[in-house]
Amino acid sequence: MTEYLYSVSLAKQTGNFLLSLGLGFVMGIVYDFVRIIRITVTGKKAGIFIFDLLYCAVLCICTFLFSLAVNEGELRGYLILGEGMGFAVYYFSVGAVIFPLSEKVVRGIKRAVGKFFKVIFLPFKKFFGFIHTVLRKCFKKVKKVKNKSKIHLKVDKHLLYNLRVKKAKNGSFLKKDV
Repeated sequence: MTEYLYSVSLAKQTGNFLLSLGLGFVMGIVYDFVRIIRITVTGKKAGIFIFDLLYCAVLCICTFLFSLAVNEGELRGYLILGEGMGFAVYYFSVGAVIFPLSEKVVRGIKRAVGKFFKVIFLPFKKFFGFIHTVLRKCFKKVKKVKNKSKIHLKVDKHLLYNLRVKKAKNGSFLKKDV
């Protein structure tokens, strides 16, 4: 009687294996959604790493919950093998067709959204371009004035600011032209 508590019948093992195949197939579908979101959001290595890490964490949680629900928490090798086989069946059959199509759809959507925003922001681009040219001309004028201000006044003996005051020998001050 105690032996029956620790053993699982062949029929139950086969059923659990088929369920794990189904779970692996569903995980393949989820992985395609993650890949589509990943190519939509980012194509950089750090983004790919983060998305794959999150996917693996979700996959581990799902495997744990699946083993709790189906096999009283016992994780058996045939369950993991079944998940892997289900994932592989999806990935190399349906996934091989869906992902390239979804890449094209995502590229098309990105192009359409880009054109939409280009049309929407065109008036703003023109306005700020006009402001930019006006400000550039103003700054050129300011730069010219600044450069001209560096030119020192010429020495001219008839100008008032060029008169110097010299001290005479008797102590009085004389004005003398330069």
